[in-house]
This record gives sequence, structure tokens and C-alpha cells, in this order.
Amino acid sequence: MASENISDTLEQMIDKHGLLHVLTALDLICTEKVEHIKVNWQDPVTAKPWERASNALYTASKSVEDLGI
Repeated sequence: MASENISDTLEQMIDKHGLLHVLTALDLICTEKVEHIKVNWQDPVTAKPWERASNALYTASKSVEDLGI
């Protein structure tokens, strides 16, 4: 299954880099998507969910950081 491949890949990345760094990278990807959409498409409606995802990932990364994981 495709989701198993994604899960396995994410687990390997977490094992190698740590959960905090993986979450931070995902946050950065979402932030870059927001900027790309705003600059190239001038579409704030499409950018908004990516911005919300970035904010959620940032919040999650801060919680993980506080846990010391």
C-alpha cells in the first residue's frame, strides 16, 4: 500500500533526523508553498489552507520541542 510506504519513509526519516526536524521541515515546505501560491498564482484562497497547515505544524513542533523528543 502507498500509505505504508509513506509511513515507512517517515519513520526512517524520524529515526535518522528526529521528530522535531521532520516537523520543522514539513512546516518549511508548507510555508514555501504559501509563498509560491501567493507570488505565482496570486491566490490567497488556495494559500490559506497551506498557511493553516504550516501554523499547525509549527505548534506541533514547539510541543515536541518542549517534550525533548
